[in-house]
Amino acid sequence: MAVKRTILTELIQKLGLPGRAAVFPVVLGIFIAAGAAGQEDEGRVFAPFVSRITVEVKNNLVRLTWRDSPDVRGPVYVYRSNRPIEAGTDRPERPEEIPYGSESYVDEPENAGTFYYFVAASDSQGKIYDIPIPLNNTISVGIGETFSEGEVLSGGTGVRDDTAFVETSIQGNSVVIRFTVQGEGKTPVLYRSVRPIRNVQDLLSAAIVQTAVKSPFTDYPVQDIDYYYAVILEEDLAQGRVSIAPGRNATTQAARLSPNPREGRDIRSMPLPLVSVGNAVPRSQGFSETPPPRTLSAEAERAVGALLGKTETAPVPARKGPRAFLRDLDENAGGADYTLGTIVRNSFSRGQWEQARNELIQFLSLPRSADLEYRAHFYLGQACYFLNEYRDALFEFLLVRPYEDAEASVWIDAVLAGISADTPQE
Repeated sequence: MAVKRTILTELIQKLGLPGRAAVFPVVLGIFIAAGAAGQEDEGRVFAPFVSRITVEVKNNLVRLTWRDSPDVRGPVYVYRSNRPIEAGTDRPERPEEIPYGSESYVDEPENAGTFYYFVAASDSQGKIYDIPIPLNNTISVGIGETFSEGEVLSGGTGVRDDTAFVETSIQGNSVVIRFTVQGEGKTPVLYRSVRPIRNVQDLLSAAIVQTAVKSPFTDYPVQDIDYYYAVILEEDLAQGRVSIAPGRNATTQAARLSPNPREGRDIRSMPLPLVSVGNAVPRSQGFSETPPPRTLSAEAERAVGALLGKTETAPVPARKGPRAFLRDLDENAGGADYTLGTIVRNSFSRGQWEQARNELIQFLSLPRSADLEYRAHFYLGQACYFLNEYRDALFEFLLVRPYEDAEASVWIDAVLAGISADTPQE
């Protein structure tokens, strides 16, 4: 069966590229892609690899478990080596052949030490897909006195000499993370998650807070949310030797910031710009208060009173005179501009408001440019105003406001005054 050149294959080839920037997206991207069930259909990833490998140590026995690939269903081959098994390196001879569907294998190393395992899938024609994918189909484990019986390491290594020890504390509106790393020249990477980080798969839902992080590090997460942290060595991640040891390099107790009404109202995590509710809403006192009310104008007060059914004798406002744009008084205009100008120069200018209203409604029944539409709504609002149809006029001028704010605002004030004077108020 011919295998397509897939996105997954291209990602795997990048494992040999040097440089820190390429390590994290490539390794984690492969982890996600290889775990998905693929087919040789367009738009689907063909993934002939086992996934979710884990290891359990009991004394000198090593039990490997994994998930078989749904894309190839031949035997599965388990390789063991005393050196890391990486792309481009020679494979150990005489691998163990495991029937498809078993999804487990128990090994018994002869002595203590660190052992590297690689589980490769094959198809029914005997083709072996021997491409190691760190954290997915390769794993390493140490056999020695440091292991308790029955300990499970998910997607990682048992070598803990370089593992960081992490602890957190709350200081004001921040979380302070302190950790120690054994060995020289190591590059720790700080992860943060809203769920406990118990195995390597949990890193997929965690966020990288800082690379090459130094202790102590101050983090500013969102308040009222539980956060868990882990420190992983970049060198281990690049070589597929990641180990998650809750209580050592991953916190087991949640760090949670409590809201303080007087301080700590910044709600964006570093290094993003801080967003303060106090700055966004002047004179407010945080989340529990709203901005102070503003005083309405006399016309607005009367209009609100009319809507609430209040009856009060209000002064009759002066009526406005009709207004028109100069471009609509030009008889030399062409196209749709000429049509609108004809309405303005005839029925509108003559004060024939009902006829002008009907003609403008008909004009707007066809698609027009934005410029023509807002001008037509401006004249329609005036026609409704002079017909004492104030509510219809108000909506028309609200449509004009985004284009002619000053002119529309003057007419809106006149309409509100008309509503106030026209409606009996208590």
